[in-house]
Amino acid sequence: MAHSPRAVNYSLTDKSIQAAKPKDKPYPLTDGGGLFVEVLPSGTKAWRYSYGFNGKRTKVTIGTYPMISIKAARNAHEGLRATLATGVDPARKKQVDRIERKSEVAKTQSFETFTRVWFAEKMAHASARTQKQNIGWLVNDVFPQIGAIPLGEVHASDVLKLLEGMRNTPTKATNIQAILERVYQYAAQKLLVTYNPATPMKGLIAKPKPTSYRPLSVAELGPFVEAVRTCNAHPGTRIAVEFLLLTAVRKDNVAKARWAHFDLEKRTWTIPGRTVGANGFMKMPEPHTVYLSDQAMVLLEKAKELSASSEWVFPSVFSKKTPMAECSINHLLSRLKAGGSCPVDFAPHGLRSTFSTLANEGGIVPDVVETVLAHSERNAVRAAYNRAKYAPQCKEALQWYANRIDQIVKGADVIQLKAA
Repeated sequence: MAHSPRAVNYSLTDKSIQAAKPKDKPYPLTDGGGLFVEVLPSGTKAWRYSYGFNGKRTKVTIGTYPMISIKAARNAHEGLRATLATGVDPARKKQVDRIERKSEVAKTQSFETFTRVWFAEKMAHASARTQKQNIGWLVNDVFPQIGAIPLGEVHASDVLKLLEGMRNTPTKATNIQAILERVYQYAAQKLLVTYNPATPMKGLIAKPKPTSYRPLSVAELGPFVEAVRTCNAHPGTRIAVEFLLLTAVRKDNVAKARWAHFDLEKRTWTIPGRTVGANGFMKMPEPHTVYLSDQAMVLLEKAKELSASSEWVFPSVFSKKTPMAECSINHLLSRLKAGGSCPVDFAPHGLRSTFSTLANEGGIVPDVVETVLAHSERNAVRAAYNRAKYAPQCKEALQWYANRIDQIVKGADVIQLKAA
């Protein structure tokens, strides 16, 4: 049981404190019981309490004189001594109390206010597409429901109600739950909250299995390529779609391709690693090298003529200062679907599946196929090893694939039906 601290015979008076003059170095005016006024060279006089805790001597500042009077300083001193008597470090308690007061004030800001801070500080390096998608969900779906609630008062029941209203859009619901969880993780890092209302809701709504994008069959591939080459879309878009087919990369990689990332002498295209995606994870966190086939190089020569001085390989048709919009590729495919030269259930990502299917059917080693597609390897050491080990095979695979497409387009795989 802790004992009450002994009474202190204080000695300082206003007269003695006011009479103290500053010197070259700080010096103390002892009041008693570890309480003293420290006179600084600037003339400031600060109340401090010196005490021993866990075998070490330390001190805590109470305030400045005369803003803190003798009576107020001694009252504070008695409180600090009482804290010490309970086995608690007064300086540590003062620090924690200050943090908690700050936290209490901060928690009263609205959820929307803090979330906009989180977005500015944590999403600054995300892609423009991810930023647009996330802020769209927040503004349209989240803020109208819980935006005005103080940050520290949002409860799991509020998140439950929000997500229950999104059962018809399960992918959006699970992404929003992940965003809310990250917002409160950041709030916890800022020492503003200790409770994450989104965590209990993880898994509430089952996320649908990832869509398996179907490839083009051999019979569909020839008409598709011919249609891309001859349709009335903008020449740059036509080249971009055929380049997408030959390189087996993601649609946004082609749309945002920069000449600075190409080494035309070495016939390589190094795509920078991706930033955090909408779900908080990175599909391709490391740079990815694409080895350019003869056919891809021909397309780049045509693209160079069209792009002129633009930094973008496929600039927008409206301004060479901005890259092609990804929807331009979607629109071209929509035209082909309307004309019957592209299956109605086919998506641009299916061009990657087309490479995978043809490559596997052609006997290309599965690890090489995965490396060409830049599918992430969880083990970073193994990922780097695979990139180095399979570089020659990846180059051969993409050239084989381009030649295979040429064969198909020329009709080498078409079996003529006998006349009846």
